[in-house]
Amino acid sequence: MVENNTLLSQHTMLTDILRQALKGDVSAANHMLKYLSSPNPALRQSMQEAINDLPDVRIWMKLLRCLALHSWNDHLECEQQTAPIASQRIDNSIEDVFLQDKGDLNKSRKETTLLSGLDDSSSQIRQVAAYLLGLRGNPHAIRVLSETIESGSIESQLRAVKALETVGDERCGPPLLKALIMNRGEIHREAGRALNRLGKIVESTWLRALDHPNDHIRWHAARGLGNIGDARYAQILAEGLLDENRLVRWATADVLAYLGARGVPATLKILSYSRLDVPIRQAAYHALHGITSRGVQKRLKPLLDAMHGPAADIKVPGIAQRLLLEWEKVE
Repeated sequence: MVENNTLLSQHTMLTDILRQALKGDVSAANHMLKYLSSPNPALRQSMQEAINDLPDVRIWMKLLRCLALHSWNDHLECEQQTAPIASQRIDNSIEDVFLQDKGDLNKSRKETTLLSGLDDSSSQIRQVAAYLLGLRGNPHAIRVLSETIESGSIESQLRAVKALETVGDERCGPPLLKALIMNRGEIHREAGRALNRLGKIVESTWLRALDHPNDHIRWHAARGLGNIGDARYAQILAEGLLDENRLVRWATADVLAYLGARGVPATLKILSYSRLDVPIRQAAYHALHGITSRGVQKRLKPLLDAMHGPAADIKVPGIAQRLLLEWEKVE
């Protein structure tokens, strides 16, 4: 009972601090920020609970401004220049409180604030609003997250990549591909990971990227579609065996080998109707020889032997055509 009274008293005190901060009391705002930056998780959580319980909707725009501009108002910055760790804790505390709902009304107030923030005159506020909205899984954030990928700072671009992955919508594919194309170290890596984790959701993005002029992006596209493992795309993937870039050809071969028997007809068509110079034959051989099924290897043995034998460019197309007809009958 005594403990409950103590907690209630503390909650009331923190609520009063928040109300005074919203009235422009710099001392109260500073006190609030000290709680949010405290190394003690219990103190941070106490302030977060008081914020969530506060009925004054102005608190959310203030916190959004604090996270985006590091400014509570014209007289107080939301960071301590001499304590970057404390400043990071403030950011983390604000982010957490935006993502942890306490009832439908609380949720509605946050989302209303973030949606309005998407059209703010400040690009920083727009970008942070989109980031938080994206982490909440709201697809309305995609438009501004896409803009952030194109023109934001490296830090904001990384946050946009994270948010786009969380939204998990097909429309997140194109901006993530833009981030991948940037080839700027960490942004490039995180965008690639996000696209691969989204898997089938962004398959249309990978399909378009198969024809990208940058061979590294074509390599990513082949690997990305391969990770999805859908045999419907075997034929369009197999065109990568003809790619001018060696890494793209071999990435394609790996993917076709992974598809197993489902990928064989697509490779056989390439061998039947394409100009078979040595690099193409090598990639196609890798695609077929890499299939682990003993039954498939037994059926393919005459072709594989011919691909390494004399006059391969003459013999292989005919054998591949015969096998293709037999394969289609059996399958």
